[in-house]
Amino acid sequence: MFGLFGKKGGSRRFWDWLAANTKRIQSSLKQDPQSVSGEILRAFEDAYPELTWEVSPANSGPWLFCISADGDPKLFPRVEQAIHEAPEVGWRIHAFRPRGSLTAEIDMGGRKLGYDDIWCSVEPLASGVRVKLWIRDLSPQSDRVLSPAAAILLDNAVGEYDAVMKIKHLDRGPLQPNPKKTDRFFPLAELPSYLDTTPT
Repeated sequence: MFGLFGKKGGSRRFWDWLAANTKRIQSSLKQDPQSVSGEILRAFEDAYPELTWEVSPANSGPWLFCISADGDPKLFPRVEQAIHEAPEVGWRIHAFRPRGSLTAEIDMGGRKLGYDDIWCSVEPLASGVRVKLWIRDLSPQSDRVLSPAAAILLDNAVGEYDAVMKIKHLDRGPLQPNPKKTDRFFPLAELPSYLDTTPT
């Protein structure tokens, strides 16, 4: 089914292939995700070798095909170009990793961390903000496990674009018991709505 692409340009070849194989791909992703993911990867890399992709199934309507720069701001224009090149192919094509669920929880090294465990303080800058994550039970001993988990939850909360373009500085510290919310100190789950009012 992968077949030969012929003489069309790399990006057009990929979109034509994705459109022609949508039903098979979506069915196979449910049954044999590893095999078909490799097939998508090979086709996508031929068209967009610097970028990455993700697929999100939908219960109804088109599935989401996300094109990502993997957090590299130098590749953001390439992502936007790829989105511009994408025709109607029966998918929702999305630039950059979108925001995810604010009820997610991560288990790393036997330590669980969720959004209830992270607060943040924000400092507006000339463009964007400085963010400090305050992490429950953070210590020199737990930092190696909890800090990467907190960073993943941050990226999931705000999405790839805002994580790169709006958060200009990032730091971390231990969350004290019984934190009190203020205009610039609040649970991490509230950071996306704060960033929505922050210019880039």
